[in-house]
Amino acid sequence: MTNATKKEVVRPNRGSSLRPRGESPRHHFLYVDVTKEEQKKIHEYCLEQKISVSQFLADLVIKDAAQSKPKRTQKVTIRAEFQLTPDEQEKLELLLRLHQKDSIGQFVHELIQPNLEVQRLHAPLETTPLRYYLSAEEHEKVTKHMASKGIAARNYGVVLALKAIAKARNKQK
Repeated sequence: MTNATKKEVVRPNRGSSLRPRGESPRHHFLYVDVTKEEQKKIHEYCLEQKISVSQFLADLVIKDAAQSKPKRTQKVTIRAEFQLTPDEQEKLELLLRLHQKDSIGQFVHELIQPNLEVQRLHAPLETTPLRYYLSAEEHEKVTKHMASKGIAARNYGVVLALKAIAKARNKQK
């Protein structure tokens, strides 16, 4: 191999401080499954912030696990907008009548409710694993927290990361 074919390695945390030392070495690790687009977003964000991907993901899940969140029972309103042809709209109105629903919102909620009640969420995505390191104490705390949420560890970190990136982008605007 010649030097011309080697790619220069870019370390996201170059020039910034590393994570503070833990009480014990960070031998434990977890994976998150990300799509190519998600991986690109995460890498770009980490390069901008001058932190490693492992540090970014670990800090997010540790912070989330440390926050004691009571059972959230407050309702959230979600508005969905989609386009239909006039024929499809007529069929939808007929479905509402047949299912004895007053609104499209009630009907859609009834359709998606079984998916929301599933213990573990799964979907066929083509993903790449990213690894982040934790100490034994951090690992135990984080895995217990994720198990209580009912979300697979491989998906939970990605959701937190994408929310954090979106929040940071909105602050910049």
